Amino acid sequence: MTKLLEWLLGASLIGMAWGLVTFDLLDLQLPPQYRELVWPMPVYLLVVFGCYSLATVGYRVATFNDCEDAAKELQAQIKEAKEDLKKKGLKMPPSPVNRPLPVCRTRKKVSPASCSCWITV
Repeated sequence: MTKLLEWLLGASLIGMAWGLVTFDLLDLQLPPQYRELVWPMPVYLLVVFGCYSLATVGYRVATFNDCEDAAKELQAQIKEAKEDLKKKGLKMPPSPVNRPLPVCRTRKKVSPASCSCWITV
């Protein structure tokens, strides 16, 4: 049974029980206090489900594994693919990671916005 079917089965069972108690379909002759307690139950369950979902997503994000080996393997494959494409004659611009940083020709400690002498080395 898939998770979807499990959730649908649980929701339908809870929905049937809620309908039976709320609308008194079985003539259980429950006190009015029970009906007043059961009437907003779907809203409470929806809030609980939302809290559970947020907690699950937060936990999964907090315990997300970094795959350093897979990242290194992927970088190696990208480098290999670029070299193969260069051999076949494709010209590619340099990647932003390996692009040289701008340097001031006068070697002054000023920001790039206030100096017009910035060059890329």
